[in-house]
Amino acid sequence: MREPLNLIDTAIRSGIFGTFLRLVEGSPLERRLKGATSYTLFAPADIAFAFIPAQTINQLLQAENQGILALMLSHHAVSGKIMSSQLRDLSGAKSAYGEELVISNVDELRIGGARLLQADIEARNGIIHAIDRLLLPAKPATSVSV
Repeated sequence: MREPLNLIDTAIRSGIFGTFLRLVEGSPLERRLKGATSYTLFAPADIAFAFIPAQTINQLLQAENQGILALMLSHHAVSGKIMSSQLRDLSGAKSAYGEELVISNVDELRIGGARLLQADIEARNGIIHAIDRLLLPAKPATSVSV
């Protein structure tokens, strides 16, 4: 039997997080998600980037913006493993960025305003939930427009 994959390798294998993984590559978040600590990752599916101009993504990938990007990406991870059934009973969860992600379950489950597209993708060190957009902190790290 194969050993379960970490969060990054699980996201790669799923095939729906290519753009997000490109942004995470080489970041402190990537190292965290490959480690032993459990996280819940709210990962924007590729469709989440459909309306973000390519130049914005390229701007985020520039060396001078790596710190900004790392902070923004950390807003997509929460310590611990939270299954979708548990999310339905929560009103919020603190992201690795340090801000609260608002969770609502009125007509559908939403995290920070993003709609849940696919839930409970299990990994060795946590769980991935696919969402339909980037999660932006209320207090941005910079003025990069996304």
